[in-house]
Amino acid sequence: MRIEKTRLTLVVGVLGTAMTVLATLDSANAQRRGRGGPPTVPTQEQWEASAEAQSRVATAMTLAGSDLRPQAESFCSATGPLRLALARQAAGLPPIENYTIEPTRVFDNMYFIGMSSQNTWAITTSEGIILLDTLNSADEARDVIVPSLQKVGLDPADIEYIVIGHGHPGQSDHTGGALYLQQTYGAKVMMHPLDAAQVLPNQRPDRPLATPDSDAIPGETLTLGDTTVTFVHIPGHTPGSLGVIVPVTYNGTPHTVMTFAATQMPTRETLMQFERTFYEFARPMNVEAALNFHAGGLQDDFTLLESIRNDRSAPNPYLYGPERFDRWMSIMIECGRARLAAMGR
Repeated sequence: MRIEKTRLTLVVGVLGTAMTVLATLDSANAQRRGRGGPPTVPTQEQWEASAEAQSRVATAMTLAGSDLRPQAESFCSATGPLRLALARQAAGLPPIENYTIEPTRVFDNMYFIGMSSQNTWAITTSEGIILLDTLNSADEARDVIVPSLQKVGLDPADIEYIVIGHGHPGQSDHTGGALYLQQTYGAKVMMHPLDAAQVLPNQRPDRPLATPDSDAIPGETLTLGDTTVTFVHIPGHTPGSLGVIVPVTYNGTPHTVMTFAATQMPTRETLMQFERTFYEFARPMNVEAALNFHAGGLQDDFTLLESIRNDRSAPNPYLYGPERFDRWMSIMIECGRARLAAMGR
């Protein structure tokens, strides 16, 4: 294993920006206040009344063309994209039952593991597994992650590293299974120190959290065997929300993908950090796909996963290609600027 420190100037700037992030976005209700901060998204009335916001929406739609129109419509709304549970709640629909999704080998060296509510990603390397996120609890780690890994022929004892994408004070989604995996298999846990500082003192007594073995710092890389992943900063949902850029192959052809712990950008500072992450990391590294931790949060994961399970000889539906993904990033930024304009920021 090797952790490398790179782009130190950027890292210092990233940490300084993150210290200004005080609110956690709750996209399910644009009227609610974030934890300790002002509203993080505009009201529908503000959104529709802002000429600048609507102008930026028009720009985003032009960027979208015909092939990215649904994605642009999702991002260019008052709330931005919502994960499935929150979208149903916002629409006044009843919740759907949470269930385990068939574990899926999305890329040759990367697997979708988890549930309809949220998921993890398992990256296989020549020296073990890097697991991204851990579901809600020790029970879900034991009863969902472990058997799902085994079902696709992976040994949970091979988990060497767990990278937590983000954490919330008083909640355990994404972080809840880490302690079980740390204690049972000796996996080393990594997390952004800003989120760890918030989460660990405010954990649920019935769901104790793992103490990180090391920090996941944006701009640094983690190497395990033949695979090196890069940590990047995407704050706004939480101060320490992380993206992870991962080299993958699909049917032997190399590609680069990025996981998103969150996509919300409620302040000018966090939006600027998204831009830096996209233009200083994702673009030069030729990222081609966005992967998230709530199925349906960025795309229709259920349909995409089923299509891969049915026909691995077909083109991978997650892969946009660098040019199309670059437009997708630009759409996300333009829609974030529109929400800020609607709030007068």
